[in-house]
Amino acid sequence: MQDRVNTTRQNLFFEHLSPGVGVGFPVPKDWLPITSFPLLIIVSMTGVGKSTITKALVEEGLDFTLLPNRRILTERVIIGPMLKMQEKLMQPHCRIKRLTYTRLYREYFPGGMGHILASLHINPQEVNSMLVFDSLRGENEVSYAAKALKNAKFVMLTAPNTVRLERLLKRHDSFDWIASQELDDNRQTVPEALTNFASLGVPEASAYFTPKEEQEILEFVGKQVVTDVELRDKLKIFVEESQNYDSVPTKQILEAMDTSDRSLIIDTIASPQESAKAIISRLYKSVNIKTNK
Repeated sequence: MQDRVNTTRQNLFFEHLSPGVGVGFPVPKDWLPITSFPLLIIVSMTGVGKSTITKALVEEGLDFTLLPNRRILTERVIIGPMLKMQEKLMQPHCRIKRLTYTRLYREYFPGGMGHILASLHINPQEVNSMLVFDSLRGENEVSYAAKALKNAKFVMLTAPNTVRLERLLKRHDSFDWIASQELDDNRQTVPEALTNFASLGVPEASAYFTPKEEQEILEFVGKQVVTDVELRDKLKIFVEESQNYDSVPTKQILEAMDTSDRSLIIDTIASPQESAKAIISRLYKSVNIKTNK
């Protein structure tokens, strides 16, 4: 199996992912490895507000090229080749199934998305000298990227679990769909009386919230903020992602890097503008870029 995966990766013909950004071989003439560029890597989980922060960085005058995001790279560099290896044609739309593929990829390439990011090539004629990537997750990805991408700076965006879940519930993104077969039999239907997360069929979600927070979240259904099925599915996504990418050791890696001025940890409860200003004032001089202001 490992040989098949390696062969699939090695036979990845060069593919343009966005203007001036590509992956695979042979590399076009005059294109450079991503290691030749200053790079700002956003480290974040779903619901921390990374899209809002990225927009705020633009508004604050940071001049950069936004690389194809995690969702795009997962579809084209992880899921695509693995489907080909398994002789399957259909891209999975289920959020849980996608997490399964990324977890499988990490078994063969421990650096996961960090490994993919370090494999990109850039056309310097089509992009700004400063690059931003959204986003890496988990200890393995960040550790790999920190070693492979010496010019990279890291900004970890954090938010309380309740805030992350509320943002996930409000965003109404079709990307967050879950296939029914990914739910256990007892999760197919939801009982009328919701007393805890176990009654929703997601008992493991209780580990991420206090008892008071759990009851407040369940009240969303009673207040008709969300349906019981929406809450169940979003909790399932929250749990699966949290189990897939443990944020505690990830944060510890970045905190250890802080003395080298390569990392910054920001709680996004602050306004997006304040967060963007903190990122720029702390990191932009070290990568020698200019602001548009």
